[in-house]
Amino acid sequence: MGYRCRKVVQITVFLENRPGILADLCAHLCDRGIDVQALTTLESTDTGMVRFVVNRPEEAQQLLAADSVPHVATDCLAVEMPNHPGGLAEVARILSVAGVNINYLYGTSVVDASTALGIFGVSDLDRALGLTWG
Repeated sequence: MGYRCRKVVQITVFLENRPGILADLCAHLCDRGIDVQALTTLESTDTGMVRFVVNRPEEAQQLLAADSVPHVATDCLAVEMPNHPGGLAEVARILSVAGVNINYLYGTSVVDASTALGIFGVSDLDRALGLTWG
């Protein structure tokens, strides 16, 4: 199995760091039929940053705007890669050789699944999308 790469819209929100806030956000998206496909959080004492990819990013942004939730949309690289030792190293090497820096990354795999998913914030998305991924 090779690599499947595509551009995705990542939405970033800053929320109060308290119990239930992430549950509320996810439930609000779910109520509109918006599926969270990838998510990561970073925390500080008072606030948390949530980066996520959903199946309908435009609708999610409209929903957040209607609720006055500050958010930012960013194009990112989504890579479906083989789920085996070295799969992520190979992706990092392909990007490195092309001179594309990985600014941040979050990903997931399921035990015994054949693929893993990585969401990459990269320095040059167009270059990354144009690479030969094998």
